[in-house]
Amino acid sequence: MESLIASATAILEWLQMPAIVGAAIAFCIGGYYLMFGGDQGRGKAIKWFVGGAVGLVIILGALSLANSVSTNITF
Repeated sequence: MESLIASATAILEWLQMPAIVGAAIAFCIGGYYLMFGGDQGRGKAIKWFVGGAVGLVIILGALSLANSVSTNITF
């Protein structure tokens, strides 16, 4: 069981870097729409900003949840 928990934690740690890069790309695309999209671009930009932030929070929160579960619960 310990190896399963260690594997899941390692996978979540590995996913953090692509998640940060993906969020940065989403923020850049949102910024592009905000600056050059006019009135319709603002709505698209907000969707990109929210999507990038929510995705980043989910990935970072999953690792925190996995770490807290593995330290507080023993099988």
